[in-house]
Amino acid sequence: MIQDVKSLLGAVEKEVGKRIDLASDFEKLAHLFSVRHVPVSSLSLKKVWAHVHHAEKPSRETLDKLALFVGFQDWESFKETLHGDTDASVNYEDDRDKS
Repeated sequence: MIQDVKSLLGAVEKEVGKRIDLASDFEKLAHLFSVRHVPVSSLSLKKVWAHVHHAEKPSRETLDKLALFVGFQDWESFKETLHGDTDASVNYEDDRDKS
């Protein structure tokens, strides 16, 4: 699981165009999530980054939100893509497509 979480965090960092490691980075990242209507606290984000250093295990809800941020429906879809043949375009439904 750690490797999958590292991959997810790498995708988030790629999405925002920078490495996330300072307290202020987590605040800015939480704001970016809220702009995309995916509310997640900076503390929850910080916990996930700490998890890859074996400090704490992130919640499933937070992993789902991180996966959603980088174009997947949820954490399971992200993992399936990591270990399968699909990509984000198959797993992600843009709300604009639903109307």
